[in-house]
Amino acid sequence: MVSAHTLHGDELAWLELMLTGRQPARYADDPDGPQLVLPTGAAPPGSSLDLLDPEGVTVARLLVDSVTTTPSGDLVTGIPVARTPFSHPDHVDLRRSPDDVDVTGSPLGVWGDVPSTHAFRQAAAEHAGRASLAVLEFVGVPTGAETDLAVHGAVRLARQHTTRRTGDALVAVPWPGLGWDESGLRARAHVVAAYGCRTLAVPVAVDPVTAGRVQDASGVRLVDLDVPPDHARVTAARLTELLADGPTPDWLAEAPVAETLRALHRTPDRAGLTILLSGLSGSGKSTVARTLAVRLIERGTRSVSLLDGDVVRHHLSKGLGFSRADRDLNVRRIGFVASEITRAGGVAVCAPIAPYDATRKDVRAMVEAHGGFVLVHVATPLAECERRDRKGLYAKARAGEIPEFTGISDPYDEPTDAEVTIDTTGRSVDACVDDVMDALVRLGFVSAEPTH
Repeated sequence: MVSAHTLHGDELAWLELMLTGRQPARYADDPDGPQLVLPTGAAPPGSSLDLLDPEGVTVARLLVDSVTTTPSGDLVTGIPVARTPFSHPDHVDLRRSPDDVDVTGSPLGVWGDVPSTHAFRQAAAEHAGRASLAVLEFVGVPTGAETDLAVHGAVRLARQHTTRRTGDALVAVPWPGLGWDESGLRARAHVVAAYGCRTLAVPVAVDPVTAGRVQDASGVRLVDLDVPPDHARVTAARLTELLADGPTPDWLAEAPVAETLRALHRTPDRAGLTILLSGLSGSGKSTVARTLAVRLIERGTRSVSLLDGDVVRHHLSKGLGFSRADRDLNVRRIGFVASEITRAGGVAVCAPIAPYDATRKDVRAMVEAHGGFVLVHVATPLAECERRDRKGLYAKARAGEIPEFTGISDPYDEPTDAEVTIDTTGRSVDACVDDVMDALVRLGFVSAEPTH
């Protein structure tokens, strides 16, 4: 019997690179390469494993040759064999295999940061010109992010670059979101080598020992371009500063790229945001959340969605009970919806109890992949929450009528990573919301009110 495993995101990107010859075509016990981790016992040595995409299509089959048990599950090794070709709805004209790219000779590979600066690309073009090489520019596209504006923005900017000469080319490749450490450099080098590049220009300083190991593994030499470090790479925070300080510097972007960059770049006060208010039943979460949502609409230009615990349970989580597993699933569903709102540039204000630290951290990671996240701990003491007890829930929990009730018979993990902590005891709703708004302004997620 053949078992199956569904891949997502980076896992699919790795698999596509492997099956198309742009990475070593093997899952191995290598923390810096493609890895496949499965639930313990899911695929013993000698078994076959179908690898599915999120739509249930079998894209490859893996014959498992060894298994190493780790705290995260079984690390499986083996060579995947393609079953169904990958298809993508985005950037189809740029998703070219090595056989489809017609570039003369051995081109200079250019893999800049996002966005690639004009100075970096100009230096690469001059370097290639002196060596009579074409330039093959690579832009990495995360898999499963077809509706992410930032992903499309990176490709749109790359299309507009004016440094591209006749004979140069641009390629979009699936990319598992690696950084610029040695493993990321080695993976990039394997990709460009598949397209015939023997040299790769990168916007980071690489020490000779690391460069030597990358070349030994891939056959690709890393090129150090003569560009000031702060002109070769630009962090998101620095980019916000540059775009806010008047005309775009010539070294950052040429005119058509600068115009698109300004249109696409979201400063923190324009980007998507999730605010998660967590606290005991009766702590005042919902009341504060409702007023906060209205205040955000009054102050800003982003759409605001209120995901209150009771309302969400009626619509999104109908049918779930109040067991630990169901409550955990309810919060994860809220987190998923909030991450989608955040990705679309809106604001999600969420007010579940969210008692478990691990789940809150998972929601944070889910949201921060697309925008900002702020955890508000509504730290109203249990005694005050129980005194209010508008729904009589605490009384029932004390009587044993409600099992696994947070704060009574089930724990509430006090947050240690909250950006804001408020206690609603004896305070007005407006005063509590003022605390949250002040923090949002301080963190840069909301613009300060203009002074008159």
